[in-house]
Amino acid sequence: MLIGGTGTGKSHLAIAIARACIRGGARGRFYTVVDLVNRLESEARASRQGRLAEYLTRMDFIVLDELGYLPFAQTGGQLLFHLVSRLYERTSVIITTNLAFGDWPSVFGEPMIS
Repeated sequence: MLIGGTGTGKSHLAIAIARACIRGGARGRFYTVVDLVNRLESEARASRQGRLAEYLTRMDFIVLDELGYLPFAQTGGQLLFHLVSRLYERTSVIITTNLAFGDWPSVFGEPMIS
């Protein structure tokens, strides 16, 4: 988790960590959270839910950039939560955000899953 205000270098640091991992032979992917949620929602609409999650569990790491910068629907928050749950203990996840943990319910839509 890289938490801080706008312009503090969270994304830059996440990219530097990812680059070092790749140079060490790791496989990973970088997504802005809104783009990833849009892909997850698109996948669900096409009745192909779970394919992206399956692909990402084969990665060594993923970077989720800008959690909370732009809003998305509650269903998107639920899909994102499900993805992170699938990645748990399988794939390393780097998340950048400008939100304090107490503000996460505004992203996921439900206090219980944040």
